[in-house]
Amino acid sequence: MSGRPFAVLLRKELREQARSMRLLALGLVFVFFGLASPLLAKLAPEIVKMVGAGQNVVIEIPEPTALDAVTQFVKNISQIALLVLVFLTMGAVVAEKERGTAVFVLVKPVSRLAFLAAKLLAFWLSTSAALILSALCAYSYTAILFTPPSPAGFSLASLLLLLHILTFVTTTFLFSTVARSQVAAGVLSFLIWILLASLGGLGAGSDFLPGALLSAAVTVALGGATPWQPIVGSVAIIVLSCGSAALAFRRWEP
Repeated sequence: MSGRPFAVLLRKELREQARSMRLLALGLVFVFFGLASPLLAKLAPEIVKMVGAGQNVVIEIPEPTALDAVTQFVKNISQIALLVLVFLTMGAVVAEKERGTAVFVLVKPVSRLAFLAAKLLAFWLSTSAALILSALCAYSYTAILFTPPSPAGFSLASLLLLLHILTFVTTTFLFSTVARSQVAAGVLSFLIWILLASLGGLGAGSDFLPGALLSAAVTVALGGATPWQPIVGSVAIIVLSCGSAALAFRRWEP
């Protein structure tokens, strides 16, 4: 994979993300949930009390803490924000195959591996930037509303959350490479998402699944130990997905 064509392709992908407003949309979604999560955690007891009062039911809710804010942040990013990412990623390769632009790029002195790697790295970079902004917003607002968590612990928790998200971004990219339509890529992505989530509570092997990174992120943010199993499992899924995508695209014939 030559360095110069790869750099040109990477700049092209990042430029297209900016021009199509996908980069802006992704950043806004992540920043919104970074700001909203601590606030939702803070207001949750009051909201529950208001609902209970309307039904003449008294509901006692413990005073929210930084743990609730971190838990809300991890939940929102790993569900709603990740859903947006899947929609943005599922057409990464298959859309270009459908439009015929992939053929146009590949007739130039560009390897198929460079073509795929530039696209995937662009998604990794934009996702990482969005999560960093979101985490900064979440930490700042959590520090204002609650006792601030350890900066080191929260940073490490954010890295675990990023790894969780990048795992599903990469599997979605794989399905975008092998599928024949964007709809098929999206359906396959959601199916693998549901499958891995449903396997989360089954036996010791579930410790290696990406879902275990979420509970680990909450624990680590408040000073807990960092488990190695879900990190190894998620990295293995990413490597396997990248290799499978490269092999499938090498065999693709326009």
